[in-house]
Amino acid sequence: MTMSEFNDPLSELSGSLGQEYEQSRAAQRDRVIAELKQVIERVPEQSEFTNSRRYRVWGPILLLGSLILTAVCFNLERMGAVAACAFTVFIAAAVTWQHRNAGTQVFMRLTRRQLFVDTLDAPVNMAEVEDVSVKDEGLVTVQTLEMSSEAVLPKHHVVKLQFFGNQAMVLKKPQPQVRIMSAGLASNGRKLDNEEVLAVLAAYRDAAHAQRQLDLLQADE
Repeated sequence: MTMSEFNDPLSELSGSLGQEYEQSRAAQRDRVIAELKQVIERVPEQSEFTNSRRYRVWGPILLLGSLILTAVCFNLERMGAVAACAFTVFIAAAVTWQHRNAGTQVFMRLTRRQLFVDTLDAPVNMAEVEDVSVKDEGLVTVQTLEMSSEAVLPKHHVVKLQFFGNQAMVLKKPQPQVRIMSAGLASNGRKLDNEEVLAVLAAYRDAAHAQRQLDLLQADE
């Protein structure tokens, strides 16, 4: 047997093993891509959100109640109490007026990559969100997005003289985060509870992470 005859079987075996490895690697890559696409497609390409109608309902009720209270308490000898009641009427009237279109104006949008809020000067990259939480803090709902330390944070502008208005805030300390405050949250005219909002945020965060991994895999093709 010559040396070339001896090497041929080894060469064939090496080529066969190399081909099987490539096929296995390609199959595994296809599975990963399929799983990433499933995560991405669990959420719509875009979802829009408004605040709830909470103060569109309660504003007039508070206004009527404060007017009745002012009428009952009106006494020229007790101007302090009258002034306090009048101030309550002013606040209730302002809330009623400012929330007259509550539940109809979109202030927040989520896509499979980004979060847009009216009071932010740039979108938030959802792939840089590490954790999300939602809770009621008194009279408003607060969504908190914990960002990675390398995240590029947008800037927010403050909406002044608005009671319980839609407002996003960007904080750098103690850790980077974006907080979104609103009088509840609704989508397609339906009010969402805190668990539903949390599930939506988490699903879009996962979709953004999956989309980033998918982009990296497809860039290597």
